[in-house]
Amino acid sequence: MPRKSATKVTPDQIKKLEQQLAKAQQDLRYARHLEQKQARATDARRKIVAGALALEHMEKNPGSEFGKILFRLLDEYTRPHERHLFAFLPVRDTPAPPSETAPHIEAAE
Repeated sequence: MPRKSATKVTPDQIKKLEQQLAKAQQDLRYARHLEQKQARATDARRKIVAGALALEHMEKNPGSEFGKILFRLLDEYTRPHERHLFAFLPVRDTPAPPSETAPHIEAAE
């Protein structure tokens, strides 16, 4: 790339270039923020769709191996304050040890 001819650079030109650079950096940060926001939204949507499909399968096929495993996982790992989201889970104040969840798997059949 050929060099520009040697011309005198004024402080105003430098200030203008610095302002353009700052604006471009700000625009780049905002574009990256929007990209991350879209990625999070896409990931959340993917999880919602997958979860809905899994719950629908468990509801239609409660005796399936998948249904039993999903029930056990939800029963073991759902936080106490979120258990109300899954009406089929037994109400419990404290998390049950894994040995106590086995009887609930049979109930899903």
